[in-house]
Amino acid sequence: MISDEDKNKVRDATDLVALVQETVELKPRGNTDLWGCCPFHGEKTPSFHVIPATQVWHCFGCGEGGDAFTYVMKREGLSFPESIRYLADRAGIELEDDPAFKRKGTKRNRLIEVCEATAEFYHTLLMRGKDARGREYCKGRELDAATCKKYRLGFAPGRGALVRHLGELGFKPQEMIDANVALRNRNGGLSDRFFDRVMFPIMDEQGRCIAFGGRALDKEKTHAKYLNSSETPIFHKGKNLYGFNWAKDHIVAQNEVIVVEGYISAMSCWKAGIENIVAVLGTALTEAHVKTLTRFTKKIIYMFDGDAAGQKAARRAIQFIEKDDIDLRCVILPDGQDPDDFVRANGGAALRELLDGSIPLMDFVFGKLEEESDISTPGGRAKAMKSALELIYPLRTSYMIDGYYMQIADRLGLDVEMIRSNAGKVFREVQQREETNLRREQQRERARAEREHAAGASGSGLPGASWPAGERVPSAAASVSTVPVPASASARPGEFAEEEVPYDYVPVFDEGEAPASALDATASVQDEAFGLSVLTDLERRQLACERELLTLLTTFPDTFRAYADRITEVEWVDGRHETIAWAALATPEGTSAADVMAAARAVCPEAAQLVSAGMISATSAHPTETNIVFLLDTLELYTVRRRTKAATARLRSDGSLGAEERRALMVQASQDTVRVRELEQAVEGIADPFRQN
Repeated sequence: MISDEDKNKVRDATDLVALVQETVELKPRGNTDLWGCCPFHGEKTPSFHVIPATQVWHCFGCGEGGDAFTYVMKREGLSFPESIRYLADRAGIELEDDPAFKRKGTKRNRLIEVCEATAEFYHTLLMRGKDARGREYCKGRELDAATCKKYRLGFAPGRGALVRHLGELGFKPQEMIDANVALRNRNGGLSDRFFDRVMFPIMDEQGRCIAFGGRALDKEKTHAKYLNSSETPIFHKGKNLYGFNWAKDHIVAQNEVIVVEGYISAMSCWKAGIENIVAVLGTALTEAHVKTLTRFTKKIIYMFDGDAAGQKAARRAIQFIEKDDIDLRCVILPDGQDPDDFVRANGGAALRELLDGSIPLMDFVFGKLEEESDISTPGGRAKAMKSALELIYPLRTSYMIDGYYMQIADRLGLDVEMIRSNAGKVFREVQQREETNLRREQQRERARAEREHAAGASGSGLPGASWPAGERVPSAAASVSTVPVPASASARPGEFAEEEVPYDYVPVFDEGEAPASALDATASVQDEAFGLSVLTDLERRQLACERELLTLLTTFPDTFRAYADRITEVEWVDGRHETIAWAALATPEGTSAADVMAAARAVCPEAAQLVSAGMISATSAHPTETNIVFLLDTLELYTVRRRTKAATARLRSDGSLGAEERRALMVQASQDTVRVRELEQAVEGIADPFRQN
């Protein structure tokens, strides 16, 4: 048990106001009392009351209240003994009357003392040591003396210098090993873990050194450019954040936090005046990171490097968008730059402007999927849809899943029912792949443990001797190929409102009875490559109309030449159709139909199959020119409808749109609506050309 004396000692060492202000902005009201919005339930009018004189708090909204212990229990989800230990650790107090915790606390504090002594030693060598390489590196990265002092940067010479120094201070070999600043060498002695590196001490929330990151000065002689401390009893890279101890007050004041990747990026942002800045430590943003940050703010801006790795990190962060009402946003720096590059080239004001323009993370990652795939083609759209569904797999049980389906549908110009019908197939594939990866990772872990055991048995004394120190064992996921998705029948087409299709402008067939064509075969192959259905009902109708147009065009090319300008306005569903159309129109006037077909085959090997499915000449009683105008009006109508649908979807789902872009889209949509009415009247004024007379 923890004695009453120790409880009082911890209580006396804790300032409730400072504790609460880590996450709540308190303002004075009256002579002595402080008020703020309760951190335990949502409210806009402050009802959370702190009395500094008595060190107690109460919320008149939810009825909770108590002292520092109850506050920590509520905020951190701890038991009463755990809250005492939490605050004791925060205040640097050892609970002498708790033997079990005394041993635990003593070891923890002793490891912190090792890290603190190591940081001080490295810092002295950087600032005043004879070896100037560390100072030269800092100068090259524009890290001045003030920055080096603030962040306690250091230099590790290696060659046993640290081990000797710590030994002289009375630290035991096992303490150095447990703190991960030293390793057993093959002879059974101790060696410095870090050598020839500029050192970045990593602090806990209270500003105490708990680990290190080291940047190699001579990459040719080391295993890795950056080497971080391994996991220890006091350091967990998936929980700790670099710079958090300096940033937390600024996070509360500004009600947002900026997350970057890399020590120097965090320091550069701080120097540029952006002080609510933290960095992840060689890992992606984790649930523990999010939990820590959301104690202080709900708005997290993840500033990714502009390279592929940064964009991959953005996608991994999607799984946290529903945690604790979080507002997870992102900024991607241009031209592959990292924050340090950007700040040095453009200054802090330019970076602040980018941060102010941050966009919802979901908008960014869906937008990148569009850029990576040509969504104007069925195959590209299938690829983008599959990638988007894989992306939201962690959110598959969310009550908001239908909203995510809608966003994907809007982005890709598909029907939400189509997205929903394909989701289960993709989710099952991801689950199978994850299970396979997990099994392989477990096999790798067992093999690695066996190697470490064998290395220890052989007397090397080096854990994991078969793998370079500080380097990460490759993930099993890196070596597992994607399991092919089995082909399946297309999902039923999405349904459109009746007013969207006021007239059947192309031959009407029952589902599955339309004549086969090269385009259908190609689209089917592309769909089956991913096991997905990606053509909307509107697009299928337009494809049939495009084939009708090509049939007439290759048969009567001279009649079509007068309408070349109108053909340029068509947004073709299949780009091959457009290629054939322009190849036919590029032939000289008077060219025979056979020669026009030869020109079409020269640019598209499937031309014969693509232009052979039209039947308007056989069914229509209208003159050829009337049928041509009818088909052009119909294609323009489909084009405008698709454009309007895309604009509506973008207005509904794209949170990155500025006011001017939004206004322009609305103006265009209004103009398109007028044009749709004109085209509907034009085509409805013609008797059905596909009805047999």
